[in-house]
Amino acid sequence: MESEEMPIALRLAAIVNLLSSSALRGATANKTEALRSHLQAAVDTPNLDPYLKSALQEVLGGWQATHCHPKSISVDFYPLTVPGSLTH
Repeated sequence: MESEEMPIALRLAAIVNLLSSSALRGATANKTEALRSHLQAAVDTPNLDPYLKSALQEVLGGWQATHCHPKSISVDFYPLTVPGSLTH
């Protein structure tokens, strides 16, 4: 996925979406690769706030150390995917 021309706001939205999807339905090899790509491109954004850059670098480091089976699939964990059904 090459998306160097993407505005930083849209890239951050994609990162949040991928993180949310991974949290709710599990990480997959494809989501993990897309997330790494977006995180790296965000870190490489010129004139990025240094605190945001540091946070993104830390998150990227964690996802670079994550390995998913190439045939991994998302799962629907009913209590977490239905609005209003979250439990703590």
